[in-house]
Amino acid sequence: MTTSTTKTCWPELVGKTADEAVQAIKEESGLSKVHVCGPGSRTTRDIDDERVRVYVDEDNRVTSQPIIG
Repeated sequence: MTTSTTKTCWPELVGKTADEAVQAIKEESGLSKVHVCGPGSRTTRDIDDERVRVYVDEDNRVTSQPIIG
């Protein structure tokens, strides 16, 4: 679960590769549930304070800032 001093988003990862983003998020947050979602991926609408979704384009580049939830 996150606290007010825990980082919850990573805007600096937009444009990075999925692998770079996943590695950075895991190192900085300690979270293990970091999911890469490609174009057209289906996701649930539930909130999970122990998950980060990384949305990428066809070139495997991050398209929006990853956020915990």
